[in-house]
Amino acid sequence: MLLTERLHFFDQSDPASLILLNNTAKYKLYGASEILVYEEDDLNRVYFLIHGEAKFYKVDRFESEIFLYSLSDQTLLTNIGSLKCDSISCFSNIEFMVQSEVISFDLKLFKEVVQKENQLLINLVNLLADQKQMVDCMISMGMVYDVTAKVAKMLHDHLPLYNSLKKQEISYRLNIQPATLSRVLAKFIRLGLISEENQKTIVLKKEDLSHYFKEAI
Repeated sequence: MLLTERLHFFDQSDPASLILLNNTAKYKLYGASEILVYEEDDLNRVYFLIHGEAKFYKVDRFESEIFLYSLSDQTLLTNIGSLKCDSISCFSNIEFMVQSEVISFDLKLFKEVVQKENQLLINLVNLLADQKQMVDCMISMGMVYDVTAKVAKMLHDHLPLYNSLKKQEISYRLNIQPATLSRVLAKFIRLGLISEENQKTIVLKKEDLSHYFKEAI
């Protein structure tokens, strides 16, 4: 199987236009906690995540990590910048949270191929738009919402993900302290908005839960 065939991004594209990309493509398996790039790195390759999960974070002046967002299967890990530029700068650290499969392509060649085929250009615009919307929502939540609204939003919109994570991991993603998370959860349980059964959280009153983050905007 050609490496480009492992990415949905290249579905419906002309196989002939992908020959050069496949010839220069690189595949790598990363382990959990491995770093792909640091925020100050200059890149000349574009990276796609086939399978796995990567977190994007920055480090403040106290050497504390500030979680920004995460991406999982079939996503573009590195922004490509302008189609006229042959290099990009990474604006956050990218670290893998689980074992992950990555394919990379020469950035200049990737842009040349994309510009020559309309279907790939459409795929790129759609992919970047979807990811930008997700990133904007995550960053806005971190800047605008208080801790109660953050927890309510995650329970309301991302309950399966919430239940798949340990409380410490949830606190990290929301940039709050574990003790603060526990206090908010206790409040929601007391109000009858959620319940805990078999170490899983169940949302009982989803609409009531939404008031906490809708009113925070």
